[in-house]
Amino acid sequence: VKDRVAKQIIEDAENEGKIMNGAMIVEGTAGSTGISLTMISRAKGYKPVIFMPDDQALEKTQILKALGAQVEMVRPVSIVDSTHFCRAAQQFVQRSDEGKALFCDQFENLSNFKAHYLTTGPELWEQAITGWGALDAVILAAGTGGTLAGISQYVKQISCNKTKVFLADPQGSGLYNRVKYGVMYSTTEAEGTRKRHQTDSITEGIGINRQTANFNMAKVDDAFKVSDLEAVEMANYILKNEGIFIGSSSAVNLVGAMKVAHQIGPGHVIATILCDSGNRHLSKFHNPNYLENTNLTPKANGLEFIQY
Repeated sequence: VKDRVAKQIIEDAENEGKIMNGAMIVEGTAGSTGISLTMISRAKGYKPVIFMPDDQALEKTQILKALGAQVEMVRPVSIVDSTHFCRAAQQFVQRSDEGKALFCDQFENLSNFKAHYLTTGPELWEQAITGWGALDAVILAAGTGGTLAGISQYVKQISCNKTKVFLADPQGSGLYNRVKYGVMYSTTEAEGTRKRHQTDSITEGIGINRQTANFNMAKVDDAFKVSDLEAVEMANYILKNEGIFIGSSSAVNLVGAMKVAHQIGPGHVIATILCDSGNRHLSKFHNPNYLENTNLTPKANGLEFIQY
């Protein structure tokens, strides 16, 4: 899903005359958007410069460098800190000459939402209607919020608001409480409990403790929390039973889909997206030693790990 966002951001900037030939394409990212931006930048003759927090899976950095990106690693700090990966990327562009560098700003740039409203939403709707004759619910995790926003607006519009949209939120993220209670807060934000600066979760690229312009475009009916253990167990279950090697975002989406199914009951069509591969999560999410050290070793035989 990040490929279409990267393409939309760059092409919108080109159409608006914001970048020169050979300009730098600069972004702060947990990795996946950076990989997509790097591939499209190289294809179009631009120079990708990617800022990443240094606690992300090592293989994402390795892929970015192999694709030819300039990678700048920074500490994982709060967005209010000037060294936050997004703010570091923005400051890098501000120091550059006009037109020679583009700050993609995936969290606030509505080209992100636009890409999914124009492409992912219609594709998901068409596949559901063609294959199953209905689309009763959609559930997705959110990082920037662009995928959730674009899809939710499209399916709400075309279904005359009949399709329900749900958020699947990893532990440590404040979006669940924002949807449920109107307050951006997570229990891991309490004094003396926070372990990292973004979200206390093994997942990467989803979950956030601020509202973005893209998330503000989303039309969400309800939300479900997904724990790290549920996500790890789901990835293991799907690999053993379906032979599909998924990443942490896909695992959260699938746990969320099960929780929606439990809530609304049988006879409904529920859609989600397997948006990341396990190949980009080998050093943490699919690393037995890492999982053992964080008490996340999967042990379930079936789906009994899901907390309804």
